Amino acid sequence: MALVAELTHTGQDELNEKLLHAAAEVFAENGYEKAGVAEIARRAGVTTGAIYSRYSGKAELLVEAVDRHLLTQLHSLHSNASAVDVLSHLGDHLLDDLSDGTGLFLEAVVAAKRDPELAERLRDVLQSEENKLRDLIHEAISQEGADSEIDQLALMRLAHAIGFGMTLTRTIGLELPSREDWTTVINLVIEAFIRNETENHGD
Repeated sequence: MALVAELTHTGQDELNEKLLHAAAEVFAENGYEKAGVAEIARRAGVTTGAIYSRYSGKAELLVEAVDRHLLTQLHSLHSNASAVDVLSHLGDHLLDDLSDGTGLFLEAVVAAKRDPELAERLRDVLQSEENKLRDLIHEAISQEGADSEIDQLALMRLAHAIGFGMTLTRTIGLELPSREDWTTVINLVIEAFIRNETENHGD
């Protein structure tokens, strides 16, 4: 029975992966309002019933696709990495070409202005990722033996501003720095922040 349950779970994971991949393509190509559940089902090779048995509608499907394609870097990191290394990794990967993920996220932001349900779901996803980032920052500071005195909301908005800004930069096609130069700058920012917190705590 345990083996059957495991195989069933694996099959469900694979199906969800197909659905989210198909949804990402359709939303990025057609936009949220013009995207159809039937087209998503066709590309995933399933019926519309298979989608509605898992998702309440387009809003939930779009947010899940955004979470899967754009906001999951925290989940892919090694659990034994230090918090400072994780923050550096996240900053470094802001240069990554996320292909349809970037267009998907921008489409979700635009659509959220007109769809209160979508806006609420998108806020929940961003808040979840924000909480993970806040925990990482606290851990990085505690590793240096300090307590954070910087306003957490201001800090989170700065992190979002950098991440969202880089998304727009790639979308518009502005010139990007080399990965080496970008990593150097990101590490300097992280080191300066932690050093400032440590010095303030020491005073």
